[in-house]
Amino acid sequence: MKKFYCFLILFPVFSQFLFSQKKEEKTFSEIRKPYEKMAIDDIHAMPYVKLYIEKAKNENNFSKLIQGYRDARQFDYKNKMKYADSALTVSLQHGSQDDISKEYLSKGIIYYFYQKKFKLALNEYIKAYTHSKGSKDEYHRYKVLYHLGIVKSHLGYYDDAMKHFLECTSFYRSKLNENHHENEQFNYEKAYLNCLHQLTVLNRYLHHFAKSDSLSNLGYRITANNNDFVLEKSYFLKCIGISRFHHKDYVGAQDHLQKSLPNILKRNDFAWASVVYYYLGKTYEAQDNVNKAVGCYNKIDSIFNKHDFILPEVYKSYHYLIDHYKDKDLEKQLYYTNQLLKADSLISKDFPYLSLKLHKDFDRRTLMDAKEEIERSSTKKIVLAQILIASGSVVLGFFVVRYRRDQKIKKQYQLLQKRIAEGKYNMNDILREEMIELPVRKTSLTPEMTLEIKEKLQKFEQEQHFKKKGITQKSIALKLGTNSHYLSVYINEQKGVNFNKYMAELRINYITNLLNTNSKYLNYTIEALADECGIAARQNFSNLFFDINGIRPTDYIKNRKRELGIS
Repeated sequence: MKKFYCFLILFPVFSQFLFSQKKEEKTFSEIRKPYEKMAIDDIHAMPYVKLYIEKAKNENNFSKLIQGYRDARQFDYKNKMKYADSALTVSLQHGSQDDISKEYLSKGIIYYFYQKKFKLALNEYIKAYTHSKGSKDEYHRYKVLYHLGIVKSHLGYYDDAMKHFLECTSFYRSKLNENHHENEQFNYEKAYLNCLHQLTVLNRYLHHFAKSDSLSNLGYRITANNNDFVLEKSYFLKCIGISRFHHKDYVGAQDHLQKSLPNILKRNDFAWASVVYYYLGKTYEAQDNVNKAVGCYNKIDSIFNKHDFILPEVYKSYHYLIDHYKDKDLEKQLYYTNQLLKADSLISKDFPYLSLKLHKDFDRRTLMDAKEEIERSSTKKIVLAQILIASGSVVLGFFVVRYRRDQKIKKQYQLLQKRIAEGKYNMNDILREEMIELPVRKTSLTPEMTLEIKEKLQKFEQEQHFKKKGITQKSIALKLGTNSHYLSVYINEQKGVNFNKYMAELRINYITNLLNTNSKYLNYTIEALADECGIAARQNFSNLFFDINGIRPTDYIKNRKRELGIS
């Protein structure tokens, strides 16, 4: 009996020792095997990953520990950044330059694709690029170039981004027919498909529609029956759907866009999801299905509210929502107007920082690398390096100046349109003397004379006699049956401006209203517009338009056409 009790006591201890020994005997490869092919963000992989990390820590195996943190970052959606920071910390202490570069790149990818924090993402990409210099890991170097291309595409530098993606596509395609480990082969195929997708999008942005269609169809053929690339297939379905929309095949567009959506949503790629919703909304618009169009655009608004993120490509959906609720629901009209302003502010805020950072820390650094290489080869080529650096500085300066000018013009246009929309800018403004609080002055006009001139001047304005060229204060006074002195006194005291300013405002207000209400005038030359409102010289008209509206007539016409979708 005593032997039996001893057995009961010793058996659990022996079992624990036996199983723990068996557990320790597992290699890293054996631990990793169950989750190697699991989908990204599949949390079921984490028990194995944590076992892998624990084993690496116990053995002080830093290369395996880095790999363990990378695996955790891949599968634990909620804690990606925590594991990315852990991998970077170990890499900085014990890893190679390649390891450090990869971890900075991974952090950038999390910021960009998961959090849409573009500023933070670009900082990490630049660090990754710096540490990748001289690396023999070609796959990684091209991966860094790919993600920098993504940023350039986001900023609208489509030609520059195109060079990145063409270079990456060429490299990844060259690797497809080589013999690699199945994981490496998968990575090369995935990278190649991602490049194809970006080239498809860029060609569409550049209006190379035939090329874009060709690439999207190629990508779809490659992924159609391949379960390893269901997300990539969805991206190509999205592109085909957008193409069908542009070809006015609205039923086909809806079919492809709706098929693309489930996997994009499953991947939580809310950026491309918003694009799908936008073009679905556009197809419903084209078919006069107002409720479904509004529903799709509300999805974009939900994404904006949840993630504080919106793409320039889709924020015009707010124009439709504002127009839809105009005169129907003032509260919703105001809400969507505020959302549009918020979206515009968010997009504008990111652009200057990203643009300057990219040119300063990447493009300029690339030029500096070229300069150092040239200095090592021959002094003659230093001149070329200097030219490249100077050119880069000029280009950078050009982008900054152009961007600031465009933003200022855009702001002035929006302010002017807001005044017009609120009814604060029309021909009657000039007639409303009683609305203007002017300082009390001593006048030489009797009340009777003031009333008489007012009535005659109102008739002059309403009948638009100011459009006649060459009229003067004296000629108007004669027409009104008074003298130029009395007319001058009235205009100064009642309008608050001198005669020349008064005439300029009449004419510019008149032509501005025509441009805003009748699209045919948007195709007039500046000379024709000046002639229409009675101003003799083109430059004088342009200067007066700018003084009164805060924007040049050419810039106003350009923005108005863009708003109306007129080419």
